[in-house]
Amino acid sequence: MRYILITAVLALSACGTTLTAEGEKVRIVTEQQRAGCKFIKLVTVTKGLGLDKPGNALKDAMNEVAAAGGNGLFLVTNSVHWADGASVAGEALSCTALTQ
Repeated sequence: MRYILITAVLALSACGTTLTAEGEKVRIVTEQQRAGCKFIKLVTVTKGLGLDKPGNALKDAMNEVAAAGGNGLFLVTNSVHWADGASVAGEALSCTALTQ
């Protein structure tokens, strides 16, 4: 029984999301900063498994912004629920002020 529990914990730990090199460059944008940015697309991510569901959802969203060619993420909504997991919805943006 102990080995099953250890295996389950290790499996859940392995589900963590890491930022890509491009995702690390994405910044969270405030309402004021958003005015100087160009909208690319809406990003929606949901994480149901893992130990850090909110953090992994945010990392996935930042990776998706980078993959779309953006460097800014304006958060529209985020939620955490014990049964449903965590979700992040936001706007992928291209912001010239963030590259200066």
